[in-house]
Amino acid sequence: MVISGGRPAIRERPVHKFLHSLHNATADPVWVVRDDDAAGYEPDGHEIVTYSRDWAEEYAAGHWCHVQPMQPGGFLGAFPGREAACREAERRGCWAVLQLDDNIDRLGFWMDYASLRLIAESRGLAYFAEIIAAVLLSTNAAMAGAQLTSVAPARREAIVARAGFCYSLFGEKVGNGRVEWQGPYEDDIMHALQYATAPGGRTAAIIPLLRYHKEYVRKTGMRAHYDGSRAAGLQRMFPETARILNKASTSNGLGDARIFHQMSPLARRAPLAVTDKGLYDVTRAEIAVVMQEVARARDAHWRDLVTRRAARAASGSLPAVR
Repeated sequence: MVISGGRPAIRERPVHKFLHSLHNATADPVWVVRDDDAAGYEPDGHEIVTYSRDWAEEYAAGHWCHVQPMQPGGFLGAFPGREAACREAERRGCWAVLQLDDNIDRLGFWMDYASLRLIAESRGLAYFAEIIAAVLLSTNAAMAGAQLTSVAPARREAIVARAGFCYSLFGEKVGNGRVEWQGPYEDDIMHALQYATAPGGRTAAIIPLLRYHKEYVRKTGMRAHYDGSRAAGLQRMFPETARILNKASTSNGLGDARIFHQMSPLARRAPLAVTDKGLYDVTRAEIAVVMQEVARARDAHWRDLVTRRAARAASGSLPAVR
């Protein structure tokens, strides 16, 4: 389910280009949009599921964590939509929900050319969904997802998953024991922290192989409402794990002050544990196969580049090196 708001044009929702691969792998994808926003949404052939503004305000009032009070008729954030998506998945009889932000524009493994092409030509978002589902079914993770490209991969080994905080592209188990969403800012991190720090042995997980990139130029959707204090609610809810850093927003120190959060290692209180070793090992083997595919595709890509450059040099079309 794609959580969307304030982006009525298809071009503003680049994640739409990945949805077709889900048709034969999972339940058909849907857009989750608030009813007062949905009327102007450009259709793409997928169902638009709406939730009401009245319900959203009532829900937000009981789950509001920001330092500034909620204003009726004002900004609510994405978290009522995330909660609505979970409830819709439960209503449809699903055991989990795949949640996507609407401004995801690239999928890959480590985000090099070879892996981007591999995703585009064969694997697709369906592969992400399959691996995320396998991690949810084979571990104690209640929430598991892909890793944002801004986080550098620590190593290129066949690691299935590790404890961590996922957002924007993740799966969550629904039904009994599911934690309700809070917001309006850093809702995904707060949600992961709720699972990772609460008693019960559950946690949140990152799958390092699965990588995604988000379009960040347009100040639409949630971005239109970001301000320097958006991390304050996270620190308010989890003071032992999120430390507030008050910094200038520009390198010369002349910009407006912003509040950043810095996660403590203590945040990961519940480790990731394997509960179905057979499925986990199968998933590890599948990841190893994909890593080999990417390595072969990368090698072929570089050989092609070198061959074409050598041909250009031989024909004299390249400038001389001085």
